[in-house]
Amino acid sequence: MAKGSWSRGWQLIVSTLKIFQKYPIFIVPIIIVWLIYAPIIIYLKYFFPWNNFGFGAILGIIFFMLFIFSFIILISCAIVLELIQQLETGKELCLGSAIQETMNKDLAKIFPIALIWAIIWFILTIIEALLSKKEEGKKEFNAENAAKTLANYREFSLSRAFIEALAKGIRMIIFLILPAVAWEDLGFVDAIKKGLRVLRSHLAEFASGYALTYVAATIVFLPPAIMFELGTGRHGNPPLIHFPDSVWVGVIVYIGFAWSFCMYLEQMFTANLYLWHLKWERKVDSAKKEGQPLPDFVDIEQPSLLDNIPDLVA
Repeated sequence: MAKGSWSRGWQLIVSTLKIFQKYPIFIVPIIIVWLIYAPIIIYLKYFFPWNNFGFGAILGIIFFMLFIFSFIILISCAIVLELIQQLETGKELCLGSAIQETMNKDLAKIFPIALIWAIIWFILTIIEALLSKKEEGKKEFNAENAAKTLANYREFSLSRAFIEALAKGIRMIIFLILPAVAWEDLGFVDAIKKGLRVLRSHLAEFASGYALTYVAATIVFLPPAIMFELGTGRHGNPPLIHFPDSVWVGVIVYIGFAWSFCMYLEQMFTANLYLWHLKWERKVDSAKKEGQPLPDFVDIEQPSLLDNIPDLVA
């Protein structure tokens, strides 16, 4: 990967962090998703009567829940994109208007995208289950086990790491498609084509952003990972430290913010990359009309949500 691609990817990450510092409201829709996601995961893991259902029904329930998660995540991302559009068209930020715009304009187009994502997610989940070791018995519900479940904490395996890396890549590609719906009002098929075209055009920048957000997620989740290692006994040995339930509740709260922040990073990175691509497209179109040499992507200054320049007005 070219050095310049890493530099541009890093610029996008830095821009995303600066945006978060000035406009923390952007993470609110994603935190709301976590508040829905976390209780459902805990209920399904510890309280849902799986034994009452056959194999086919279990697969159906898993797919349905993955679709629900895909759908609400994409709705939250679309709301964030509508907030960005407000900024980049010279309007005042209004979460209520962004929600209304998403529900009225984007919802029907999000549905099939969420369905495709859910199908891919379901296939990867089945593959991971087939490659993973079977858990020994059903664990009791307590704050520590709930924290481990929400953090998806399990013993490391190469197959699982590969599946998770692939799932992250798919998720970021889906996020790259969504601005075509929210900003350009493209239909389902055209939005997918446009998102994939942006991906192909800036594959190196996308790959650098993928790697950098992966590193960021590793850093953010390092504190709970250390606590899990210290608080978990291995091979019949007692844990090094016994943490009280109040500490594990604090860890759960931290995991919620960490998960939301990592999702925010991925979504905002892809949104910034798409916005940069739109700016480049306009420069190319202008150069063609004027008979000027076509500019390269690297020649276009990165747009910013903090410069008060409405880059989406055109």
